[in-house]
Amino acid sequence: MKSIKENAAAGVERMLLGNKCDMENKRKVPKERGEKLAKEHGIRFFETSAKSSQNVDEAFNTLARDILMKISKRSPPELKTPWI
Repeated sequence: MKSIKENAAAGVERMLLGNKCDMENKRKVPKERGEKLAKEHGIRFFETSAKSSQNVDEAFNTLARDILMKISKRSPPELKTPWI
């Protein structure tokens, strides 16, 4: 999260993904820890599996929807009068 804050544009949408949710025995971080971290940073959390595609589409569709909603709430850019 620190790296995102230091390097990304202000207001960038963020999401925390836990991977390998289909492989409980290889889990490095408990689901509860991921949920807690996401809550602390005010972001969404999804557990995903690249192998089975579990929650992959849902996570990216949710992120895309959040971005579109944020964009639609912005004021349209000011149009400049053309000149020759």
